[in-house]
Amino acid sequence: MRIWWQAIGIAVGGVIAFWVLQGILSGWLNFRFNTAPVATFLEIYGTLYGITFAFTLYVVWSQFNSVQNGVKREADVLEDIYRMTFLLSDRISAQSLAQNLREYVEAILGSEWLNLSQGRVCPFTHDKFVNLCQSLRAIPVVEARDQAVFGQMLEAMNRLTLIREERVTDSLTRIPRTLWSLLVFMSVALLLGFTLLVLPDTSNPGIFVGTLVIALVGGSIGLLLGIIKDMDNPFAGVWNVSAHPFRLLLDKMH
Repeated sequence: MRIWWQAIGIAVGGVIAFWVLQGILSGWLNFRFNTAPVATFLEIYGTLYGITFAFTLYVVWSQFNSVQNGVKREADVLEDIYRMTFLLSDRISAQSLAQNLREYVEAILGSEWLNLSQGRVCPFTHDKFVNLCQSLRAIPVVEARDQAVFGQMLEAMNRLTLIREERVTDSLTRIPRTLWSLLVFMSVALLLGFTLLVLPDTSNPGIFVGTLVIALVGGSIGLLLGIIKDMDNPFAGVWNVSAHPFRLLLDKMH
């Protein structure tokens, strides 16, 4: 709903600005100017705006998908390690490793999810991950089969480390402020261009059409900016990364 209210706010603001300018300039006798240059400006500038928006949307969408894929990959590797604990001869070490796995997943679903939504690294979850690594390295190799299982678990842990680093890095990546400022500036310029295009027509039908055009353009720009801003943070807003793979894994561990 926040995105829709933002779009409505920009649309209303654009309409108010249009009416204020219309009221001020209507007092000028024979207020007219050639709108052909404005139309040419909108054609060129609108193309640049579309390219910039498409590029930005592609970046945030790729980032969003990267985080979601990272969640799925990490959950899969954790499940592989959990299943291999049943193949170990030393049941005490296996149970300790399984417990550290559960605590790590619980930390991801708890404090880390909240910290990442606020753009921060979670030290608590990092400590749980370190405990998981230490408990794996502490597993004794009692029988011959343990050596093969232990080697596979170490290889899985190496993959898990890389996947976790990528997931956390992608989760903390945001649109550069310069790019966001450019988008806002171009949106304002585009809305101003449409205002200038419909402003000279002071007839009653012209004012009605101008109001409708400004409302539609302002609302559309508000939705576009809102979508990009919302998807830029995969853990907050309307579109969020799903934690279902971790929740499903935690259910299997209990």
